[in-house]
Amino acid sequence: MHDEVHGFPSLRREVETIFGEVLGAVRPRTGGARWSPTLDLIEEPGRYVIEMDIPGVRLEDLSITVAAGRRLVVSGRREIVREREDPRVRLRERWSGSFSRSLELPDEVDESRISATLREGILRIELPRRGARR
Repeated sequence: MHDEVHGFPSLRREVETIFGEVLGAVRPRTGGARWSPTLDLIEEPGRYVIEMDIPGVRLEDLSITVAAGRRLVVSGRREIVREREDPRVRLRERWSGSFSRSLELPDEVDESRISATLREGILRIELPRRGARR
C-alpha cells in the first residue's frame, strides 16, 4: 500500500484506524452506543465518490457539512426501537445512537458542487474536481 492515496494524505491513517477498530465494527460504550458506518472512497474521472452504509438513518437525522480546514463531516443518528428487553435475545449487533465520520478534502474538490443522495441505506456523496464537467 502506498503511503498516500492520491489527494487524500490522511486517508491511510484513517484506514489504519478503521482496521485498528476491527474494520469499523461497533463498539459498545457506556452512556449510549456509538457506531461508525463503513464507507468506500472511489476515484472516478472528474470526481471522487464516497458511498457510506447508513441503514435505518432517516434523511432528517443526517448532516453533511464542510468544516474549517476542508474537512467533510458526515454525522447523524439512528434509532432502533426496542419495546422491551427480551430474554430470548441472545445477541444484539444493531446499534442505536449517533455517529460521525470525517475526511480531509483534497484541494481540487469544488466545495460548491458537492452533492449527496440517500437511497436504500446507502449515502452517496459526489465530490467534483474543479474544472471538471458535470
